[in-house]
This record gives sequence, C-alpha cells and structure tokens, in this order.
Amino acid sequence: MSDPKIASKGDDQAKALQAEVDRWKEVAARAQADLQNAKSRMEKDRAEMGKFASEETLLRLLPTLDNFQRAFGQIPADLKDHEWVKGVQAIEQELMGQTSALGLRRMQSLGQIADPIRHEVLTVGPGGEGKVIEVFEEGYELHGKPLRHAKVRVGDGSTAQTPPPSPQNS
Repeated sequence: MSDPKIASKGDDQAKALQAEVDRWKEVAARAQADLQNAKSRMEKDRAEMGKFASEETLLRLLPTLDNFQRAFGQIPADLKDHEWVKGVQAIEQELMGQTSALGLRRMQSLGQIADPIRHEVLTVGPGGEGKVIEVFEEGYELHGKPLRHAKVRVGDGSTAQTPPPSPQNS
C-alpha cells in the first residue's frame, strides 16, 4: 500500500503545477490581447498619418488658391468670356479638384456664427451680432480638421448708419 502522505504531497504538487500553468496561460492571453491592441492602434495611427500626410503641401498651396480667387475677382467684364481666361479657370478648377481629392474643403463662413476654431476675427462692424459679415481670406479644412482659419469681419449687433445725404450744388 502506498503512503497517504506521499500521495497527498503528489496531489499538492500537481495542484501547484496546474496553478502555475493557469497563471502562465493568463499571462499569455493578456500578452496576446496587448499585441492585438497595439496592432490596432498602429493601424489607426498609420491611417491617420496617411490622411494628413499632405497637410504641409496643402498649406503651401493655399496662397496660390487665394491668388486665383483674387485674380478671378478682378477680371474685366470684356475679358470674362475670353478663351484664355476660361482656360486659366479650368486649370484652377482642376487644382481645386485635386486638392479636394486629398480632403481639402473650403469653409463656408459668410453668415455663420463666428467660431474661434474656424475663424480669425480681424474686425467687428455693424451687422448681426456674432455673425460673419465679410470674409477677407477663405478658411480651409482637411478631412474636417481646420487647416487655416478664415479671416473675417464679425457683426457687433448694431445696424449700419447711413450717412445723411450730401447737399447738392444746383
């Protein structure tokens, strides 16, 4: 017959070994979960970096887009239908299309409530309180994130005072 003390000692060792195995399984499972979380985070970060990789280039192109807009605002009436002007406008539209494909969008500011995240208020004047009444320089967003603030004039809540009519010399 076997000694009960020896059998009990063997059972205790088996239980201790099983507890050790269970502990290492738990450590391995946590490590596996940590690895999956790290992979997911890295993939998300990579996608985010790719999304905004063009940010610096687009910032450098914004003055060119502004210059196109200023130039088109100054075209004399007799040249508006000129083929050369239409060609330059087509080039500008292609550039806007390419930047839009990268996620660039012009902000709509006129008539909106001034937002310090989207607007840089340069002046305040007569008009609806807190509303953008004039845009000096367009603002842009990249994938919904403000890339450049719009430079604007905001209303102060007063109404514009019209000057009295000037006396006419008769």
